[in-house]
Formats: sequence, structure tokens, C-alpha cells
Amino acid sequence: PPPGADRAEWVQVSCIEGGLPITLWVRRTQAQVDPSQIAQTLLARLQLRRISIGMTPKGPDAMALVGLPVWLWVADPTRTSWGPATISAGGVTLTARVDSVTWSLGDGTVLSCGKGSVWKRGMGAKPSPTCGHTYTRRGVYPVSATTHWVARWSGHGQAGTVRLDLVSSRRL
Repeated sequence: PPPGADRAEWVQVSCIEGGLPITLWVRRTQAQVDPSQIAQTLLARLQLRRISIGMTPKGPDAMALVGLPVWLWVADPTRTSWGPATISAGGVTLTARVDSVTWSLGDGTVLSCGKGSVWKRGMGAKPSPTCGHTYTRRGVYPVSATTHWVARWSGHGQAGTVRLDLVSSRRL
């Protein structure tokens, strides 16, 4: 805002023009501020990523044995692949985090889990305590994990939620 101006009467607006970040101050009475649009922009700026799928047996082209449990988990969760991730600009604050993961296991089975439990050498062939599946037939199975993000925002006397789904996949 201009020197001596009441800061409460102004809104800081950030955008990217031609790859360069630009910040502007606009008088609140002149600005038709739509905090939900600012929230959408903030969500895009977080650059949320798909998870890395953790699964036993490990390896990109691993083969499981029919009848032995397969464990499923979120490998190496980060702020941008699991959350929470918070960002603020233009008088709006947004926090995004994964609410759940839906696993489609390629044989018709669909599971909803959280982060899952990481399988480690020496744990044997027990079923996962949090997220897993046992295949009953031979085959090549496309496995996908859909992370269901929930981004809650507030600003300018309003609040709302934005949902986003990101999909990771691999083959077993």
C-alpha cells in the first residue's frame, strides 16, 4: 500500500506473468477479490506430486506369489506428496494434505487406506496390519494408487475446500 495508507484497506495479489512473479497491492474497494480463485492459484503453486508406490515384493517388475500377502504403502512421503503443505498469498491461506489413498489392485479389488505400513526384511509373510492384499490367481496386474487431497482455505471472511486426486501406477 502507499505510505501512510491503512493496510486493512489493501489486498496483496500475486501472480506469474511470462514466468516472472509479480506482486501488486490493490485497494479492497476496487478489487473484486474472489478468495476461492486465489485458493485455486495457491493450490497450483504448491505443485503437489503423485506418491511413490511402496509394495512387496519390492522392485519395478517384481513378481508376487499367489497366496502370499502383498503390502502397500506410501514410499517416502514428503510435504508435496503427502502433506501437510501450507501456502499464503493475497490474504488467503491454504493447507493441503492427503485424506486417503484408494488402491485399485487390477483383479477387481479396491482398498481405501492411509499411508500403509512399510514392509522390511525379516517381517516374513504376515499380512500388512494397515493396507495389503493377497492375490488368488496368476496374472499381470496393473496397480494404481489414487491420493485424495483435501485443501482447506480461508481468507477475506470466507472459507472453503478444494479437492484434488492424483494417480500413481505400476505393474505387479
